[in-house]
Amino acid sequence: MWRKRDVAGKVDVPNPAKVEDGTVAHYLVDLAIKVGTAVGTDTLTPSARSERMGRIRNRDTGPEMRVRRLAHGMGYRYRLYRADLPGKPDLVFPSRRKIIFVHGCFWHRHPDAGCTLARLPKSRLDFWRPKLEGNRARDLENQKKLIENGWRVLVVWECELRDAGRLERTLRGFLDDES
Repeated sequence: MWRKRDVAGKVDVPNPAKVEDGTVAHYLVDLAIKVGTAVGTDTLTPSARSERMGRIRNRDTGPEMRVRRLAHGMGYRYRLYRADLPGKPDLVFPSRRKIIFVHGCFWHRHPDAGCTLARLPKSRLDFWRPKLEGNRARDLENQKKLIENGWRVLVVWECELRDAGRLERTLRGFLDDES
């Protein structure tokens, strides 16, 4: 493994608060082996992990903004995050009684077996599995309530954004359908 050394030949020790991945992560794994801690847990320090998790937003995410720009560019007008509706939908089309949720494959447990973004973390499964499955159950319950109240619901998954042409056809088909 490559390590940065200074002129005296000493290994440069990184600041643990700024550890993220790559060479530094490998350094931490090597360090963990030397001091006898568990390998395969987390490559980030707890403070670095906390900082990274704190940057995850629940609105105006990249995938959501792509769907919003596409829908707006296609001429559709919508409302955002109606708090009076179950699940605070991402895009609401009141005159059409239609709703679009933009879900991240990881956080909302995309059920497609071919989706690589919906993988489970390798560490702390006792924490992550119930949390992520709870998210999925809550999403399904909110969708059920919306349908019972006369709304039509479309869920756009993060991995579906790769093909813009297909996404445009999906949105147009959903929003123009009169049924």
